[in-house]
This record gives sequence, C-alpha cells and structure tokens, in this order.
Amino acid sequence: MLDIIWEKVKQIVSSRLLPVTLIFIFLLCVLVNRIFTLQIVEGETHSQDLDLKYNKTREIKSTRGNIYDRNGILLAYNKLIYSVVLEESTKITSNQGRNEMLYQLIKLLEKYGNKIEIEFGISLDKEGNLYFNTKDEKAELRFKKEAYGLRSVDDLTKDQRNATVEQVYEYLKHGDGKTTRMFDISDEYSLEDTLKIMTLRYAIFTNYPKYNQIIISSHVSDETVAAIYENSATLPGVDIAQQTYRVYNDSIYNSNILGYTGLINSDELEAMPNYNSSDVIGKTGIEKKFEGYLAGEKGIETISVNSAGRFLDVLERTNPVAGGDLYLTIDSVYQKAYYKIIERVLAGILLSKINNSTDAGTRGTSTKDIRIPIYDVYFALINNSVIDVDAFTEEDATTLEKTVNQKFISKQKDVLKDLRSLLAVNSTTVNSAASEEMQDYLSYIYSKLKSVDVLLSSKIDAEDAAYKDYTTNKISLSKFLQYAIANNWIDLTKLNIGDEYFSTEELYTKLLDYIEKLLLDDNTFHKKIYKDLVYSYKLSGTEICLLLFDQGVIKYNEEDISKLENGSLSAYSFITEKIRKLEITPAQLALDPCSASVVITDPKTGEVRAMVSYPSYDNNKFANKIDPAYYAKISSDLTYPSMNRPTMQRTAPGSTFKMVTSTAGLLEGAIHPGETIHDNVIFDKVTPSPRCWSTSSHGSIDVTDALQVSCNYFFYEVGWRLGLDSSGINRNQLGLDTLKKYASLYGLDRKSGVELVEEEPQISDKDSIRSAIGQGTNNYTPVQLARYLTAIASSGSLYDLTLIDKVVDKDGSVILDKKAKSKELTQISDSTWNLIHDGMYKVANGNRSSSSYVFKNFPVTIAGKTGTAQESKSRANHALFLSYAPYNDPEIAVTVVIPNGYASSNAVELARYIYSYYFNVEDKDKLVNGDALMPETEAPTFTD
Repeated sequence: MLDIIWEKVKQIVSSRLLPVTLIFIFLLCVLVNRIFTLQIVEGETHSQDLDLKYNKTREIKSTRGNIYDRNGILLAYNKLIYSVVLEESTKITSNQGRNEMLYQLIKLLEKYGNKIEIEFGISLDKEGNLYFNTKDEKAELRFKKEAYGLRSVDDLTKDQRNATVEQVYEYLKHGDGKTTRMFDISDEYSLEDTLKIMTLRYAIFTNYPKYNQIIISSHVSDETVAAIYENSATLPGVDIAQQTYRVYNDSIYNSNILGYTGLINSDELEAMPNYNSSDVIGKTGIEKKFEGYLAGEKGIETISVNSAGRFLDVLERTNPVAGGDLYLTIDSVYQKAYYKIIERVLAGILLSKINNSTDAGTRGTSTKDIRIPIYDVYFALINNSVIDVDAFTEEDATTLEKTVNQKFISKQKDVLKDLRSLLAVNSTTVNSAASEEMQDYLSYIYSKLKSVDVLLSSKIDAEDAAYKDYTTNKISLSKFLQYAIANNWIDLTKLNIGDEYFSTEELYTKLLDYIEKLLLDDNTFHKKIYKDLVYSYKLSGTEICLLLFDQGVIKYNEEDISKLENGSLSAYSFITEKIRKLEITPAQLALDPCSASVVITDPKTGEVRAMVSYPSYDNNKFANKIDPAYYAKISSDLTYPSMNRPTMQRTAPGSTFKMVTSTAGLLEGAIHPGETIHDNVIFDKVTPSPRCWSTSSHGSIDVTDALQVSCNYFFYEVGWRLGLDSSGINRNQLGLDTLKKYASLYGLDRKSGVELVEEEPQISDKDSIRSAIGQGTNNYTPVQLARYLTAIASSGSLYDLTLIDKVVDKDGSVILDKKAKSKELTQISDSTWNLIHDGMYKVANGNRSSSSYVFKNFPVTIAGKTGTAQESKSRANHALFLSYAPYNDPEIAVTVVIPNGYASSNAVELARYIYSYYFNVEDKDKLVNGDALMPETEAPTFTD
C-alpha cells in the first residue's frame, strides 16, 4: 500500500500543481500516520492517543418509575447499588495484555463471590463440553453473525452458518489461522477461564458505540468495590458505577402481575433499536407492558473522544427524565390475604382426600371418588424436589442420605438388568406381559426415544403392520426397535457409529448402549426408581420424614425426630400434621389440587381489584440478574409457579357457561320465561345419550330453577332447540353457531383486556348439546370468565378489564388516566337479566341448591353459579364458582377456579372466605393466618 501512495506522490510533484500538491501530501501524511499507528485486528482495534478529537454524544440512564397499588402502597421501587463496568482502554495495546488484565479482573470478582453477567452464546455443560446456549436456531445464527463480525445473518458463509460450537470457540480464541487473530487467547488458560475471558472480549467486540460502558457484574459488595479501586492501576477501563436495582415488596403475592426487569438480551435488542446492550428493561408482566412509561427518557452528554473512538472528556450534559410512577387498580392487601386463604383451602382439600393406604379410589375409571394414597405424598416430596436427591451424593451427605442413595443404586441396577433382559435381541416379551413396574419403564423408554428424536416420529408409518402390532401389544419393544432400525426410523447419527458398516443386530446393540446411558443421566427415570422404592416399602415414610429434617425443609425438632425413629409417631400422622400447619404446602407437594386462581373485579368500572395466582414465585430473584439456582428450581417445579394462571391457564367452564345458554335460549325464543322442561335424566335425542349429573330427575323446571339445580338435561334440551332449523331438523352446526353468537356477545371470543400476556379463548366447535353445558371444546382463562361474570353482575356492561389506574410523572401530572372501555349489551332485555340474576340468586340461597348451605346465615346476599369440568378420569375435576355481591347492588364480582379441585363445592367455600374477608364478616387475621381450612363436614360434595 505504501508503494501505491509513493507513486501517487511522485505523480503530483511532477505535475507542478504545488498548492494542490501540498494539500494532498498533507492528507497522505495523515493517512500514513494512521497506517503506522493503528494495529487493526478483527475483534480488536488498538491505537496510540491521537491529537484529533471528535465530539460524540452518549446516553445517561434514567431512573425507572415506581409501581403502586390503588391505595398508594409501594410494590416496586429502585435501590442504589454498585456495579463493575468495563470500557475499552487505550492503555493496553495487545491481545496478551488485554487477556491478562481480564483474567485478573475475573479472579478478583470471583474472590468476592461475584459472577460475570454478560450474555454469551457458548457455555460448558456439567461434563465440561461446549454447547450453544441460544434458545433456538435463529438466535444461534445471530450469535454466529456477531462472532464473525458480520452485519447480517445473510452475510454468513455456508461454513460459518454450519460451524460447530468448537469451531466458533476456536475462531474467537485464535482467529482463522490466516489473517484474522481475533482474541488470541493463550492455551495456558483453562477451558473455563478461557470461556470467561472470551465472554468479556466478545462483549467489548460487540459493544456499540465503543464508549458505552458494559455492566459485567452488578450488586457487588463493598469489599469488591474496594478491591477494584485498589487495583485500578492494573485494571484500565474497569470502573465502579452506581446503578439502580429493582426491588419488589410482597413479591410472591404480586409477581404474576408485576413481572420483573432484567438486562436486555440480543433477541430483545434486535426488536428495540433505541436500546443498547447495557439497558435494563421490563421482561414480563406490567414491567414489560408499560416499559415506555416506566423507563423514562435517557439523558445525553456530549463527550470528546479521539479518532479511535475512546473517551477523553465530558463537554455538555442533558439530564435524564425519570420514568413515570404507575398505579394499579389492585388492592395489594386483598392480593396478599387471598393468596394465603387459597393456600389454606387447598391444604384442607388435600387433607380430606389423603388416606393412610395405597387406595386411590376411582382414579383411572371415574372422577367420582378419587383419593390420595399417603404413598403419593411421600413420593411427591421427592418428585417435586422438595427433598433434593442430588444432595445424597455430596461429600457432606448425612448417614440417612447415603443409606437412601445406596437403596437407589441397588434398585437402579435391578431395573437396568430387567430392562436388558426385556430388550434383548431375541426378546419376544410384549409390554403387557411384563410386570406392571416394568411396563412403565418400557413405555417410558419408547416415549423418551421419541422426545430426543432418536426414534423419528415423522418417519414412522402409522399404517405399517409392525407399528400397529407394537401399539396393540402383539410384538415386543425389542422387535419393534430392530424393525425401526431396518426401516430408517432411528437416527443413527445419535449413536456415534461413524461411517463403519454394522448389521441391524449390531446397530441394535449400540442402541441398547445408548438407551442405558440415556437412562442413567435422566432425572425422570431416577424419579421413577424412587417411586418404586416408596411403593415397594423399601424407602419408608419414616425415612422420608427424617430426610425433611436432614435437608432443612422442616425446622429441626428433636422430639419429633425421636418419636419418628422409635415408632411412637407414624409417618402418616407426621406428614398430615405438617400439611395441616402449612409447614408443607400444596405448592410443594404438587398433588391435585395444588393451584388456584381468584379474580375480583368492580362491576361498576371494570377495574380488577385482585388477580391472585397460586402458587407464585419471588420476582426479586429473577429481577436485575437471575439467581441461577432459584431459576432452576422454579423451572423444574411441577406446579409451574411462574405461570400467571388467571391469564394463562385455560379450563372448560363447566356449568358456569349455562348463563350463556340461558341468554341464547331466551333471546332466540327456544325457551320462554316461565316455561318448564321436564328432566328425564337421560337425554335420548342424540346418541350416545348424555345424562344429567343427578341420578334422579329434577322434575319440571324453568330456567331459574335449572340454573339453581344446574340441571344438565334442561340445558341439553335448550342446546337441541337452538340447533333446529325452519323445518324442525336439528343441525349441530346451527346450534354451535348460535351458542357462539351469545358467547361472543359476552366477550368470550376474545381476550379480557387486562394488560398482560393472555391465552386466546376457545368457544366450542363441536357437539352443540354438550357445549350447551360448558363442555365440548369450550376453554377459557379465569380472567375471561371474570369479564363474562362482570357483564352479568352489571346487567350488561361488557368491559375490557384493566389493571391500570394511572401513570403520574415526577411532577405529579397524570400522563395516563386509564379507564376500562365498555360496551352495553342492549340486546339483552331487563326481563332476561332478571331471570338470570334470579337463577344465580337461587344457586347461593335457594332451598333446592346444593351450594346454598355455604352461605346460610351469611350477612351479605350472594348470587353465583357453580361449575365442575371433567377433563380426565385419572385426575380430579376442575372446580369453579362465579359470583357477585351484594346481590342488589354488586360491589365486587368474584371468579374462583381450582384446577383439579374435585368439586365445585370447594370453589364455593373458597369464595365464601373471600367474601368474609372483604365484607369483614369474620376476623381478618384468623382468616389469613392459621391451619388448613377443611371442607365443611356437613356439606355435600357436589358436582354439576
């Protein structure tokens, strides 16, 4: 390049254009100076400090707004913390020096218990193997694009696009071995340390603009701050920055609504071009939905940087504008109280079903009398990781933990031995001929091979004779898998066989080796072994109870331990007492029922007063930087505590849908006010013929009494009539279309309006007769049912429900005044409303209602509708109750949904406690705090 420049200079001089020549030579000198002073390396640009200066602007972070409840109680706020930040320094001009400095920084941070918090696309697994940690292929390609320094994914070459994790790692570590050096990290560093250095180098490499500081570790201790300052001379570019840290009060009760904040990731950054990699944003919930209001406006400062883009001085500054304070419509006191009441009620339901035997009642054949064997409870403590089986192999494991682990190892060997026999090349034993225990393992192996894409579902011919024979227990799993190999239904690349030729039998042997390794590393398989240990009485209930003490799940109690050990206290009595005292919670057990939703609205405004999701999680441990151990615990929890059940868990509405059918019948003229229909129990106009929930007839009843007794037969008949065409022929689709018309009228065809992520509702599209009682394919979230209920309670105001009251700026000015939008259902006459309200009144107060006992002598008049929805014979029915009060002038509408809650009576009782708290009927402290709330012993357990 210098030769080219010199030739150009000679041409200019010979042309005698001296004035121009002098100017050009000056420019050439500048260029030559740049060439000699810049060392350009892909991934790193070094230069000496140059005299040329440029003015640049950079942002100043704003303060995020607070979140309050409707009464001004603070729910989310900011706390000042210290973070370690990094920016490119001009003092280090070599890869080696930069890597050494970063290694020193890493070790200093780790010394004081800090971790690097930067997102990087490569991680190490527990075996020490590299893997891409990106969530999907699209994210992996974005990472590769950045690693190779390209502008777009489309610029990736075929080799770059298909690069393995090892190839990308080596490229970032050493470059391409030709012209690109990249980070040039020495082989002297361990794999773990190399990956950490690479993470920081990658952050610098992809940081734009270059003068933005990179947050590498937040919420550091005072000792860390002091250490950084003490070592500042050898840590150029490293500094301590004061930042805000998001804090949530009463977090577990409100996290489903508030969500949490966190550092923006690459996916989010791509969708939010006005943000950069150091920004903290709302990740979920209200924090995410109202990011624009809460985040505020960043400030700007004009700085002086040199020609390499490095910071020199601050010239001008415009202060940031703090985010607005957001006020919710919810009452956080109610939110907290109802959460605790839910937990007490669920514990009571569990206790009413647990029995000291292996008796599961009618489970699997009917939902009529499902029970919970105590052995289910013992295993549940392991299955939901309340007892940590991984701790059994730790160096500091207790004697009991080591003993239980030996039982596990022994049982695992026996199971694997039996499986090897059943899966032997010549085995003809079909699944159904194996023991019940081994049937479960064989079925699991089949499903596991499909889930890891070894057995390729997409290639299996469902009409193939061998496949049909396997699914009908005519051939063994061994024979089927060998057949699958021969027919290319097995992904042989997963078996690491290379290019060598193997016979089908040899390949099957390798598949068996693969299966055994797969099972040995599989947590679900391990849990199955523990279940067998519990149910074979080899792992006793007493040992389970003592493990709770060993692992600190339950507070140490020497007396209880002694009694358990000497047998004077049974494991059954101990466990049930702990559930009664809520020392073991429904959320920990993850047995049915372990969850519930309560949504309370104001029928006059469409505002949500409470939206409770049980169980929940502590969003403080997700905010700012995620606590990895807590995240792993929540992610594996069988109760899915991070799910916002009121907006995300759909269930069939059961008989709570009957107000829709009543409205349709009355407005379409299928029934008339006062008209009666005789309940014949079995509705024989269709085949198969559905039955009323009651085995005896309700007699001749009108629509109000049909709602009171929840007579299925009555509503089957209405559904039938809605499907009759002009010639009197029943058309199923006509019935479905009419029901859909009125479900849509009540807003059940769309989301509720609340400012959170929400599942789409589903109006039934099959079987108009059963759809009329809320079955078919009807599926709604609790908040969608709450909207429907609010429209009924208000006699026709269909609101887009809202959780937001207002947003106020730091000067106190309202910048968002949120009101729920409403539409009046003028199609429904007062006479129709009166009939529906009368029927719901009778549900809570009528002498024929099976739920009126709950509100007997209750000082506030309630109106409501029960619902029970069956989705499986192996699990308890869903329990629902939609209600409002006071009857004549509703203040609140209460939606209760208990998934797998057995019977609607349980939902009704939960609603009563909610009304008792709201209307001060009972002592509030006693309602919220105390033992499990047992179902009323005098109450009939009813379903409808």
